[in-house]
Amino acid sequence: MEENFIPVKKSQISLFKSFPLFYFSKENEPLLYKKEGERLKDARIKTKQFPDLFIRASDRENASHALFKTMNAHLEETVFSQGIVPIRQALSTLVQEALEGPLNVSGKMLPETIEILFQGYNQNKILVKSLAKLSSSSDKLVEHSVNILSLTMQFCTFHHFYQTKTQTLGVSAILHDIGHTQLPPELHNTKTRLSDTQFKEFQTHTTKGYQTIIDCECFTPEIAMVALAHHEKLDGSGYPKGSTDISEEAQLIGLIDAYEPLAYRGTSRHTAPQKPFNSLQILKNEVIAGKYSRQMFVNFCSCLA
Repeated sequence: MEENFIPVKKSQISLFKSFPLFYFSKENEPLLYKKEGERLKDARIKTKQFPDLFIRASDRENASHALFKTMNAHLEETVFSQGIVPIRQALSTLVQEALEGPLNVSGKMLPETIEILFQGYNQNKILVKSLAKLSSSSDKLVEHSVNILSLTMQFCTFHHFYQTKTQTLGVSAILHDIGHTQLPPELHNTKTRLSDTQFKEFQTHTTKGYQTIIDCECFTPEIAMVALAHHEKLDGSGYPKGSTDISEEAQLIGLIDAYEPLAYRGTSRHTAPQKPFNSLQILKNEVIAGKYSRQMFVNFCSCLA
């Protein structure tokens, strides 16, 4: 019976006004909790005084589309009228929905998300430099993806990329690690060293992510190639194929992906984040070794200055 229903995050309950909500009795029978079109009282939402609630699986795509539409509207409001923390929170919620919800809905709605950020970043340069520096209560994959998106947008706006290219890179940043959602949690939620067997399984997130995006048929090939090749290196030492023919989009997201844990999260349980200069020095050694493009590294450094 439960396979016909999908749980709703308590933090998103207020966004499901247009859909009926259900809860399960002690006998595991689905019971109607809220009719379609009704709204839960604000006091109940604020105190979370309600049971675990579900939507029908058959409503998932329509609900996800409505959810994205509402969240994009909320993001636009926060970008143009509120501070950095609410923007980060709104963006984290959007990224989580993109990683967990139906991908065909993300394909239609994420370009609008990037457009909102593009316009907001053009009007508020402080936003660009501040957003990725905030900590987040989201899980590690969401936090990482938001950081990569923030740094990518910073790069694009600093170098005056056209909006269409910025949209492609922004969506690529959000989805570059979507293959992680198909891995066991212990492979991407740990800072301990993985065994050789575990690391080989971990590496499959690139091919899994690529196939997931390709199967959706609503994203450009460039976005799928970023998911596949963001761990490739110009000297052939990367994975999954050891390729040296890497798209510019994948090279950029790969470079930012290498910088982000150094500067924002630390690379192990016992290693604190580095200062930006020290992080770039570590990355510079990789550039000198031929793993990343020198010019792209210089361009990335300039947008952080």
